[in-house]
Amino acid sequence: MKVKEIARTANVAWSPATMQDVHIACGTVAQQLDATFSTSARLEVFSLDLASSGLAVPLAGTVDSPLRFHKLAWSAHGQEGVNACGVIAGGSDNGTITLWAADKIIGDTEGAQLKQMIHHTGPVRTIDFNPFQPNLLASGGNDSEIFIWDLNNPDSPMSPGNKLHPLEDISGVAWNRQVQHIIASTSPSGKSVLWDLRKNEPIIQVADPNARVHCNAISWHPDVATQMVTASGDDRSPVVQLWDLRFATSPMRTLERHKKGILSLAWCPQDSDLLLTAAKDNLVLCWNPNSDIPGGEVVYELPATSQWIFEVHWCPRNPSMISTASFDGHVTMYSLLGGGVSAHEEPAEQPLQQSDDPFANLAPKPRQQPVETTPLKKPPKWFRRPCGARFSFGGKLVSFRHDNSRSVRVSQVVTEEALLERSSSLKRPSLNKISQTFVPRKPLVQPILRNRTSGTF
Repeated sequence: MKVKEIARTANVAWSPATMQDVHIACGTVAQQLDATFSTSARLEVFSLDLASSGLAVPLAGTVDSPLRFHKLAWSAHGQEGVNACGVIAGGSDNGTITLWAADKIIGDTEGAQLKQMIHHTGPVRTIDFNPFQPNLLASGGNDSEIFIWDLNNPDSPMSPGNKLHPLEDISGVAWNRQVQHIIASTSPSGKSVLWDLRKNEPIIQVADPNARVHCNAISWHPDVATQMVTASGDDRSPVVQLWDLRFATSPMRTLERHKKGILSLAWCPQDSDLLLTAAKDNLVLCWNPNSDIPGGEVVYELPATSQWIFEVHWCPRNPSMISTASFDGHVTMYSLLGGGVSAHEEPAEQPLQQSDDPFANLAPKPRQQPVETTPLKKPPKWFRRPCGARFSFGGKLVSFRHDNSRSVRVSQVVTEEALLERSSSLKRPSLNKISQTFVPRKPLVQPILRNRTSGTF
């Protein structure tokens, strides 16, 4: 359900999960004009307050930008130092990547722009921060250009390897979520290349065997290091292909539901069974990419918009929140768990234009039909209990936790007579006696608590 909305045609980046308060950055989209033909550009940061009613999102800060943006990314780099809210990076025309201090934008203070990095020969179409080292930024542009930037030394970017020929645009880059030195890139020709930064060379290349896919986006499996998905922007073949690099001759699964080319995709970091896609058919679909249903299983679908949706993102802090950006001039935030804004809280309709017809205002207004959305078919993984414990007969404690081991731990709980004696002393009525006898003997409690269990079966 829709929970918030911003009237902007903008690229979007969520604040990192390490930030307590959720914010969302919006940068003016490149190569787009509004009705006023304005060429100005801004980078704005909004504060997301889910406790407030209505769709409005308060503006936390804004700064003018010399260039419009093809892509935004927000990193936690510098949070332990001078940049308390991290760094926002924006890829623009003229081969420029601009770095901004998020806290200075939010505080409306000077010096928000940290640096401009110019090394690409054309527009920077895609950027992505390393999930393990937030100071590492990957960027892709024209002529097969891919660079790795270290924000601690941004003047000397490195290339993951020699350019692949024939030269072509890089439409997407993505860091592996399990192996920090592996990065993938994709291009409209349908080729996706894996790069090993330790070897400084490509290690594998995958492509649709029928050459019918023009890749627009790429994303790694959150849990499995050898799996990734690519999305096709071709209207003749709007599919998502799931690849397992151990069997890279053909895709493992193909998701087919969109009617036109796919522009963006995002894999939920907290639940690998949730994959979002946005396409030119004005739809956002949520898939279960691990399902064996032929053609893919759609577990959630957002209401259709009036224009193309060109970006979709998961909120790192709140995985039930997603954002979409569309060419109808709206950045919209949805909750996959329901809720949203009721009908009486929607923005008021604009008054009808003046007319010479005296009966014009008497015409009934068209009534909008309520949009029904289907909830998720199963609870998301972040609802699972991470661990649990229960006492059994004979003083045994049975515990478990969700991990790859799938094991149950059985421990023998041993009664400590000294611990019982100390706890019973707290129940004595004389507070003076407690303060005189309990406090001096307090250091004796720690070794008892440390050794209160013994044996593992």
